[in-house]
Amino acid sequence: MRNGLFGRRLEVSLLAGLLSVPLALLTTWWVRSTMGYATLEAWVRGTWYGTDPALTVFLGVAALLVLATASAAVNSGLLPTTLLVAGPVFGVGVARYGTTLTYEYGASVVSLPDAVGTAALFAIVFGVPIAVCGFVLGSALRRVTAVLADGSGPFPRLADI
Repeated sequence: MRNGLFGRRLEVSLLAGLLSVPLALLTTWWVRSTMGYATLEAWVRGTWYGTDPALTVFLGVAALLVLATASAAVNSGLLPTTLLVAGPVFGVGVARYGTTLTYEYGASVVSLPDAVGTAALFAIVFGVPIAVCGFVLGSALRRVTAVLADGSGPFPRLADI
């Protein structure tokens, strides 16, 4: 149970958890400096509703899924994998900071507490499911690789092929 939640190697789990902070900062910087939050929001909204799907959104989700799968295959910790995936998603939410949102009653500038709260919500709602899917795929990949590598299953060893 401990290995499934925290990973087999504590130093790798700690590294994955610590890496989530620079990934969040890097994602925030990248979104704000290249396309802006409004553009990314339009892409996500169009993809979510199917009105104007954006390839960039699919590629971003795929990259996070690959990151989660690799993390789980190497270390098998659900918590470090979730932190690693939730970091960039959190960074996208923080990119809202300082933008102007227009409502029916007027315009409002997004404050830092609002941006951080929304970013945390994004990390939970979108990051956790992606991380869980990647964790399942990575754990399965690790098991299949172990069976193929040592020949303990119904398949021949890779070295014998």
